[in-house]
Amino acid sequence: MFKKLRFGGLNYRDLDRFKEHDLKRDEMKSFYQTFDFLDLLKKWPAIVGPKMSKVTSPLKIKNDSLFVVTTHSTYSHELSYLAEDIKREIFKALPELKNVIKKLAFETQENYFKEREKTAVESPLQLQPAKPKLHPQSPQYKLLKVEAERLFAEVEDPELRSMMISIYIQTN
Repeated sequence: MFKKLRFGGLNYRDLDRFKEHDLKRDEMKSFYQTFDFLDLLKKWPAIVGPKMSKVTSPLKIKNDSLFVVTTHSTYSHELSYLAEDIKREIFKALPELKNVIKKLAFETQENYFKEREKTAVESPLQLQPAKPKLHPQSPQYKLLKVEAERLFAEVEDPELRSMMISIYIQTN
């Protein structure tokens, strides 16, 4: 008989309560590994330090390995010597990963960091909420329009004047 398990209210340590033959156990384990991984991403700068976090990042947990991506093979090589220290820091920050991560594997992917920088530059623009559009009958719109018409009254071309008025209203 299969049990219907609810994910809400459980944590990773609760998985040990369920029997091995329960098919949902594997789904729950991967569910909680996802959240542990997100915590790992957030705490990565504290684990390896601010300078190393700029050139390294945890990529995935597969089987019993944590894959760490680096910008250059030199970092991968040097960090392989510090793998046990890094694991110790990971387990200090996230003790529930002690049973999940047995070894670290390092990969070099310079493009990963180029994409991360690109999205970091673009994200502040995307996170800004859009200004609400003014309705042409709203008092604010009418005031802006009167002010814009006064400012651009000397523009002779009617098409250019209407475009400048429109831009003025949209930016204020």
